[in-house]
Amino acid sequence: MQKTLNRSFLSFFLLIMISCSETSDKDLIEDQPKDIKIKLENILPNNTVLESVQETEMEGYYEVNIEGLEPLYVTSNGKYLVSGDIYEISSEGLINRSDARKRFQRKNVLSKIDPQEFITFKPEIVKHSVYVFTDVDCGYCRQFHRQIKQYTDLGIKINYLAFPREGLSSRSYEKITSAWCSKDPNQAITDLKLGNEIPQNICAENPVSKHFMLGNSLGVAGTPSIITEEGRIIPGYLPPKELIKQLEI
Repeated sequence: MQKTLNRSFLSFFLLIMISCSETSDKDLIEDQPKDIKIKLENILPNNTVLESVQETEMEGYYEVNIEGLEPLYVTSNGKYLVSGDIYEISSEGLINRSDARKRFQRKNVLSKIDPQEFITFKPEIVKHSVYVFTDVDCGYCRQFHRQIKQYTDLGIKINYLAFPREGLSSRSYEKITSAWCSKDPNQAITDLKLGNEIPQNICAENPVSKHFMLGNSLGVAGTPSIITEEGRIIPGYLPPKELIKQLEI
């Protein structure tokens, strides 16, 4: 929920600031990403990191990447900001152009994470690999984990990332961090998802905050959220047989 509020507020703020700027269309930008980036940096709230402004295959739109958010889009005249998906109207129907870009970014970002940062449940023969943003207090996360052997029996490798839904100052954060800092993370997270207590251990070099912010930036709005190797996001719990069907589409 916090991600949605932050994104909505920032998008609304930017749209108002860009649209109500005293700068006229003719001197606002010169159809160059660097010019748009400069204009956005001048109006962004403090501590907001504008990572890039890039050209897209969609004529008249540039992609805006802001740390902690999914990609936004700005019109080439620098006047309007778009938050959400952009569809191309074609003879084959509607094509989600922004979704393809989001999938690529998710795939690219997740592939670069050190595998040691995950809590992984691996089958003997890996047929598919998924990334699962999880919380230890979420009912559907617990249901997912109770079937972890069924997932792995189907050849699905589960790479857990931490996403304490109540935030980084919550009891859920302390518990899930203790699992990541445990000498046996697989057993620790299993115990927590069974409703058992484990010793609190908030080690300095844990990736929980990083995972939480990463999840926000990738469009994770709840748990469990499953992301495939191709970068497709599957929100919510799916039973093992339903998940394997999705992965074999």
